[in-house]
Amino acid sequence: MAEIPVTSKDPYRGAYDGPPIEERERHRPKHNFSNFVFRTMTALATAAAFIVVVESNEHTTYRGFRVGERWQSFAAYKWFIVANAIVFVYSVLGATISFCAICVRLGPLSYSPTAWLTFLVDFLLASALFSADSAALAVWWVGKYGVVRPRWTGFCHEVHSFCKRVEGAIIVSFIGWLFLSFSVIVAVSSLHALGRRRW
Repeated sequence: MAEIPVTSKDPYRGAYDGPPIEERERHRPKHNFSNFVFRTMTALATAAAFIVVVESNEHTTYRGFRVGERWQSFAAYKWFIVANAIVFVYSVLGATISFCAICVRLGPLSYSPTAWLTFLVDFLLASALFSADSAALAVWWVGKYGVVRPRWTGFCHEVHSFCKRVEGAIIVSFIGWLFLSFSVIVAVSSLHALGRRRW
């Protein structure tokens, strides 16, 4: 009697001649593709916010005195620039790794330890970016509208262009935070899928 070739057995799909079952189950193209898109958008948004604020310097004459504003004058804007720079570098590295994961069919979201690490780093950086955006927004708000009770007057009417550029950078950075938050959700979804596969 002729020998029947042995093939991998998938208990749910019968005979299977493709890649090993373990590798096939770990390959999640939707997670990897979503991760790549969200990280690319995060990198673009944080790069734009970083460049706009760094280039935002304005000088004018007020009551005979030369006055001006730049990001170095505010601790909140310094933190804003540092946070956006860190998230940008991380997002570029993450997008590169996600692209490689699409090509080789395995990546950080294919294994529980690296998926947990991805989730934790994404969550911490998303929190840091939100903190920096909120601090920058608070300074911008005071600069534009002032504070009534202590009678702090705003300064944006004197450096209007500076405040408009910072306002745009803050909005773009919040968009970057939103995309980074989507990356956190993708990592959670991947962890859920890995946990379900284990059972």
